[in-house]
Amino acid sequence: MIDHPCRPLASNVEFEELLIAHQRSLLFYIKSLVSNHHEAEDLLQRTNLILWQKRANFAAGSNFRAWCFTIARLEALNQLRQQRRDQRLFSERSNNEAVPEIFRSAEEEDIAPLLALRDCLERLPSRDKELLFVRYATDRPLKEYAENLSRSPGTLKARLFQLRESLRKSIEARLRESDLTAVGG
Repeated sequence: MIDHPCRPLASNVEFEELLIAHQRSLLFYIKSLVSNHHEAEDLLQRTNLILWQKRANFAAGSNFRAWCFTIARLEALNQLRQQRRDQRLFSERSNNEAVPEIFRSAEEEDIAPLLALRDCLERLPSRDKELLFVRYATDRPLKEYAENLSRSPGTLKARLFQLRESLRKSIEARLRESDLTAVGG
């Protein structure tokens, strides 16, 4: 029997509960890495599968969120590499013409959406920033937060939906601007 360097979780149920509890924040993070909602959903499913396959490697008591986000980031980078390979293969097959380089370096591609997100978040009113923080950066129940504000959880959920949609559009616009700036010179 080989000694495992970390203490595994007591059960699959414990792991499953952690995974379920982090789904929304994981999806939100993945959406910051890719530009398409459907890509993000697919990437979330692939990430969940990898997390489940590697569950024995997770040490109980360590930072589950950081572990999930690291695996999601690596999976997003793998997807980017595959897209680049597909792009090269396509360009080689199409009359041997050079296709303009449409991808930035992996580091730029990885960080550009995060920088755009940061800029867009900075422009939000403080109450909206706080709502996003409570929802995605803490384990505090939305119901409890709503009670403290004397508002209904449904109202906060609707506001979160509006904020996510607004941030998505804002981030996409900023990324298009930076792409145009890069192409324009």
